[in-house]
Amino acid sequence: MLGCAARRPRRPGWLIGCWLLTRATMLCLFLALATFIRNDVVYYADSVLTRPWPILDDIRGVLTEYPTGSVWFLQLVSWSSARDTDAYVLVFALLLAALDALAAAALYLFESRTAAWLWAGAGALLGPLLWFRFDLVPALCVLAALYWLRRRPALAGALLAVGAGLKLWPALLLVPMVGVSAPARRRMLGFGITGLVLTTISVASQGLARTLSPLGYQSQRGLQIESVWATPLMVSRLWSGSGGPHVEYSQFQAYEIFGSSVGAWERGASVSTVLVVLLAAIFVWLIGLGGVGLPGHRLPLVEDDRHEHAILLAGLALVCAFLVADKTLSPQYLTWIFGPLVLAIARLAHSRQRAPVPWLAVLGAATIGLTQLIYPLSYGGLVSSVDPNAGSTLLLALRNGALIALTAYSLAQALRLSMRVGVGTAPQ
Repeated sequence: MLGCAARRPRRPGWLIGCWLLTRATMLCLFLALATFIRNDVVYYADSVLTRPWPILDDIRGVLTEYPTGSVWFLQLVSWSSARDTDAYVLVFALLLAALDALAAAALYLFESRTAAWLWAGAGALLGPLLWFRFDLVPALCVLAALYWLRRRPALAGALLAVGAGLKLWPALLLVPMVGVSAPARRRMLGFGITGLVLTTISVASQGLARTLSPLGYQSQRGLQIESVWATPLMVSRLWSGSGGPHVEYSQFQAYEIFGSSVGAWERGASVSTVLVVLLAAIFVWLIGLGGVGLPGHRLPLVEDDRHEHAILLAGLALVCAFLVADKTLSPQYLTWIFGPLVLAIARLAHSRQRAPVPWLAVLGAATIGLTQLIYPLSYGGLVSSVDPNAGSTLLLALRNGALIALTAYSLAQALRLSMRVGVGTAPQ
């Protein structure tokens, strides 16, 4: 890391220029072709503008599909909007663009040039949607937690808890961070204390039912058209005619696919979710417990670079696997992989573990870039009820294929590195 800092030029002009150029392109794309992506932010505004005070206001019937922490964040944004919807949308987008820039700058200053360039590229590939969904905020909590993984383990755990309070998925990243080492115990303590405080505040101010409402909401949803498990049905729409699967806008503010065979694919998604839980347990055993019980393996009481790389790749693999299993995969969910993907590639590129880097970069770029081509650029071809577009459907199949490939490759590399964690570690 010090060597990287020493070679870093004093004035990162190329990075700043690239970020400004790509973000200007994203803004032009939004204004010319994709202004409709602001509709979700309008929905946020309409929900919270009359209730601007986090914790103090009653939000038991407000945005029940999101955790209370995310609603509190959206309420804070309303303070600079003068209770005007258009102003709220502008403030929201500017805030997230500022956070996007801050992440690139922080990575450049404190991590590496490679990481900063990767972040700038990932944002450009996803497009203007990055600024019109709040998924970037928990993604930044994850990025910071992974950065402080060994430097400030208690802070890393606390940041994951904050991210989970905004959107539940960052809790996945705690799985490969648990263990018996001193840093692992501090991470679990930071996560536990922060999570307990946030949960207590939520239950005390909004009640248990509202605190748990996102879990019930997600379980009731149907099969969203962008999900991996909906892809065969979406492809079959091209020739099945009016009697086959069809797309409708559901009560859950999403386009879902309906038909006689949808139930079987939903069950497949449920089974794959169980497999993700089993995968998480395997990573706890291999990384947290060093694969104890295997020949030559011992409990890892000390963490080193090998341990850190395994955590980063396992975190990426778990998030990708969850996206593959998720029946409600939305395009903004691709921001979830930004943190683990960027740091895994950047740190492996500056270590002896170079093998996974090129394929991680290629598969990650393909998955994120194809997502922008689907939404917002060709989404109309997917949601048409009478004339599904073959080109849009092909893009969806390619994106989901790339996501599956990224999941499989990151999983294989994570297992490879995880198997080494408990070998040659300090004895029990």
